[in-house]
Amino acid sequence: MRIAQITLLCGSVAAAASAGSYYPLRPNDIAAVYLTKEAFSVHADGVGDDGPALQQAINRVQETSNYGIVFIPQGRYRLGRTVNVWRGIRLIGYGSQRPVLVLGPDTPGFDSGAEKYMIHFRDARPQPGRPLGDARNTTFYSGISNIDIEIAQRNPAAVAIRFRVAQLSSLKHMDFRIGSGRGAIENIGNVIEDCRFFGGEYAIRTGRTSAGWQASILDCVFDGQRRTAIETREAGLTVLRCRFRQAPHAIVVSDGGDEQLFVKDSVFEDISNTGIIVHKYFDPRTQVNFEDLQFSRVPVFFAFRDIGVPPSRVPDELQQIRGESPAYAIRHFAHGLHIENAGSQDAVRKLRTVIERFPLQSLGPVPAKDFPELPPQRSWVNIAELGAKGDGICDDTAVFRKAIAEHKAIYVPLGRYRLTDTLRLKNDTALIGLHPMATEFVLADSTPGFEAADKPKALIETPPGGTNIFTGIGFSLGNNPGAVALKWMAGKHSYLDDVLFSRGGNPALKGKGQLYGLWVTHGGGGTFKNIWAPNDLAQNGLYVSDTTTEGRVYQASIEHHTSVEVKLTNVANWKFYALQTEENAGSEKAMALDLESCRNIRLANLFMYRIRATAEPHPFAIRLRNSSGILFRGVHNFSGGPFPFDTTLFNMDTGLYTAQHEIAYMTVR
Repeated sequence: MRIAQITLLCGSVAAAASAGSYYPLRPNDIAAVYLTKEAFSVHADGVGDDGPALQQAINRVQETSNYGIVFIPQGRYRLGRTVNVWRGIRLIGYGSQRPVLVLGPDTPGFDSGAEKYMIHFRDARPQPGRPLGDARNTTFYSGISNIDIEIAQRNPAAVAIRFRVAQLSSLKHMDFRIGSGRGAIENIGNVIEDCRFFGGEYAIRTGRTSAGWQASILDCVFDGQRRTAIETREAGLTVLRCRFRQAPHAIVVSDGGDEQLFVKDSVFEDISNTGIIVHKYFDPRTQVNFEDLQFSRVPVFFAFRDIGVPPSRVPDELQQIRGESPAYAIRHFAHGLHIENAGSQDAVRKLRTVIERFPLQSLGPVPAKDFPELPPQRSWVNIAELGAKGDGICDDTAVFRKAIAEHKAIYVPLGRYRLTDTLRLKNDTALIGLHPMATEFVLADSTPGFEAADKPKALIETPPGGTNIFTGIGFSLGNNPGAVALKWMAGKHSYLDDVLFSRGGNPALKGKGQLYGLWVTHGGGGTFKNIWAPNDLAQNGLYVSDTTTEGRVYQASIEHHTSVEVKLTNVANWKFYALQTEENAGSEKAMALDLESCRNIRLANLFMYRIRATAEPHPFAIRLRNSSGILFRGVHNFSGGPFPFDTTLFNMDTGLYTAQHEIAYMTVR
């Protein structure tokens, strides 16, 4: 690991600076709701109570379209009470400065007690007179982007957001200034990205996500928490490229809890007590993996609080691991069940704690994120203003083709855009939506050219080596057995984010109505983040073939297919962080992951789940053929019913199985 020598800003300087607005201009969308003074009784001055107006705007989305966006212009919006965000609704700020949601000093109801939230994400809006429900495993597509939150003095019980959501939900581009309040986010789900947290007892406090899948925290800063930056339990927590500073602890697994914890490329400084605390040394669900972490003025890097019985079996130096110098690096750390050379005659299985560390002269920077920013908003052209109807009936293919030929960045407002032929993007085309359920590319049943399963035909296709961006848009492919939603051949600097490959809803067509959701092939690669593919009409949700271009997958949920959820054939140099698979009724014969002729593949915090309705067993979750250099860092093979996968891995070359369901570290050489 190369360590650059830099001078770090102190926490107070960093906290004083405000992040720039991600959407400086108003996105024009006739189907969205805008929290403006013309439409609502809103003050936006930080003094008048804007909670009722914001709730009215959210309710209007639910009443008119059920799923959608509330756009909030810059200003300061004081909330005098909890605001409920119903399932599938996103709050997005715009303006030269980010809008700020403010809890004023001494706000009634936030002085004591638990569950005192400014924003509470919930599932579907209940009928009048029915009780409010928390967000749950059906709370999809929800989120906040480009809005800051402040908690003023003397609100000791206040928590900014309750966020126990499911797939395709996120909190992005936000600053949380919690001050003397309790916390920023409680009970998280899915993705938290590009957020900064200042003050509070904690920044994030969470248990198991509502869906039982992993939660990912990407490119965030934690500064000045009074107790710990993150407190977690059973969240499958995946943390990448984050900075932790000025707190007693950085990450603590709650008392008595287990956790599949993966942390990579992160920096810890001025952590006065212990950097990371974990419980249950001997529990198979305790899977701890770290890569490339840096520490400065952190006297104790890691500790087990609950060793279990008998503690004498654990050396003292593993119960509490101290730093070797004022600044040091952890190149590699892994605790839990290790299986070396899985699926072979000489496989070795041990419960181990392995650490590789070395001293540093000074801290280096947090690595830069590995995906591009969106093009400048002033460069976007609005496809609706160019003539696209987005009504699901009119054919918008010609409008999109003309826009692609003439423009680089195309903004796609809310709507259902019917296509009848392949859209081939140019080398640098960006297609930008802001809600993948309410912004869809639609293929009608039996569209000519898409009928034959032996003749794959893509609805969207990127060029080889392109730098394409595709974000915030979903697909509805109908009954078209040869259809591929997205054929991706773009290069390592391309980016796919916040995309839905939607379900079919016709059990008779399960596995027969479409070919693939996302097909990455012919040298394709790049970054793929926050993807949900429950498209059970398709044969495969994610198929990667014939590429050695670097690929990085973050927080992808691939579900409900008939033969295999994720298939890799002749692939090298790919990394998967927080990949989740799921089989339901009709998918009893499906495996989670199939690798053939692959090398240099890494998977961290892999969750493989079979729901209660899968009422028959399957012999293995992962199948490998002619593959080597495969590394798993955290594997969770489980079920809501009696039939998880019988074994975790089957090596076809040897005919041998790896039976264990909970694995912290596994290699296939």
